[in-house]
Amino acid sequence: MNSSLTEAQSYTREARRAEETANRLEKQASYFEGNSATGSLNLSQSYRVWGLGEIERNRDYYGQARFDDIGFQLSAQGQELQARFIEQYADKLHDDIADELVLAHGKPLAKASFSSPSMVRKSVSLEPAAHSGGSGKGVDVQSIGAEVEAAQAAGRKRIGIVRGHVQGLTKGAQGATGLSVISCVGGHNG
Repeated sequence: MNSSLTEAQSYTREARRAEETANRLEKQASYFEGNSATGSLNLSQSYRVWGLGEIERNRDYYGQARFDDIGFQLSAQGQELQARFIEQYADKLHDDIADELVLAHGKPLAKASFSSPSMVRKSVSLEPAAHSGGSGKGVDVQSIGAEVEAAQAAGRKRIGIVRGHVQGLTKGAQGATGLSVISCVGGHNG
């Protein structure tokens, strides 16, 4: 009974996570679909305008081909037209953003005067500073250390209490049942 309950709870959590993921993906998909639909329409219109002009300028090559004919678009000439548009459009995009891709010139970085790890260690003082960042107080390393030790001791004590409690509850338990008791106890304070 206990293992069935644990298994059911596990499936419920997994289903909840899957539903949350699905909702998040659905929201992202609708966002991208809305934004990319606008971009696709703009790009399609650009391709159509460019393609019509290209066919008219080069009637000797394209002959009586019509831009809107699906047969033409799927033909070798149509695919070549598409490839030329993509190349030309990519060049235009690159030209439009080229100035934004250049790194701004700045001051050159000074070369570090350290030649070994020991020189780096010697340059750093681990002693408490006389003053810290304008607050007028020195850093009290000993009180910080004592606070850390107290927190570690409290954590060890808490782990010991929980471990004793879990061992008492799971005495003689086997398999998934023991794991379910551990997960249940982990959620309680005490």
